[in-house]
Amino acid sequence: MASVFIFIRELFQQRYIFFTLVKRDFQNRYLSSAIGLPWAFVQPVFYLLFIGFALHFGLRGAGAKGGGIQMPHFTIAMIAWLYISQTMNACTRSLTDYAYIIKKTSFNVSFIPLVKIFSGLIIHLFMILIVLFTLIIIYKVSPTLHWFQIIYYLFSTIILLSGIAWLVSSVNVIFKDMGHAVQLAASMLFWVTPIIWSYEKLPGNYKYIALLNPFFYITEGYRFTFLKQTWFFAYAEMNLYFWSVTSLILLLGVVTFRNLRKEFGDYL
Repeated sequence: MASVFIFIRELFQQRYIFFTLVKRDFQNRYLSSAIGLPWAFVQPVFYLLFIGFALHFGLRGAGAKGGGIQMPHFTIAMIAWLYISQTMNACTRSLTDYAYIIKKTSFNVSFIPLVKIFSGLIIHLFMILIVLFTLIIIYKVSPTLHWFQIIYYLFSTIILLSGIAWLVSSVNVIFKDMGHAVQLAASMLFWVTPIIWSYEKLPGNYKYIALLNPFFYITEGYRFTFLKQTWFFAYAEMNLYFWSVTSLILLLGVVTFRNLRKEFGDYL
């Protein structure tokens, strides 16, 4: 607990540097090209449109009423997954991207992976607003008080991603193949996470297989928030499992980062 308070205190003390890096990272990722900011939305929007087209017309029965995941259910879960997958890939190379800071300043190195998480969060928030506007205008979805619990799920996502970020970014400094492993894992997790298929189709106890994936908690939580009008505390077992797994991932990430940090200077 003492380490947690020290970490929070240092983050508060260096908050101006941290948010400056978040702003600069956002500008480098999305504003450095000729077209600029629109590129941040072009990829996810086209991704949603093409997969949505395949979902509606290509997959057997997927677009039929009651035949599978409907477009609003797919879109809500997909914007959560896009943020998760893109952030994991960005965090993997975060330390190598900011090697000049690690070598030349006294900035807390452990904050660097968080820069990628928060710079990606900016676009994610805009995507949420766009999707909600679409739900209201096209699908006639009415806003409810449940929409406010998106704050909880954003917090949950950031905590989970922080553990993953500290783990993969520190390992990637020494083992450069980590980037390829994360990309492969993200591709696999997309298909095993109930995004374009419904976990309710799994027979019997096989439904609980979906619960083993902590990302399912996030994607389904977005559906709870905006479509199903269900509070997150309605499923105690799901909450307990997610936070247990997330705590273990966070602990593993912190321990790995601390143990490998002394090696960063030799490899960067």
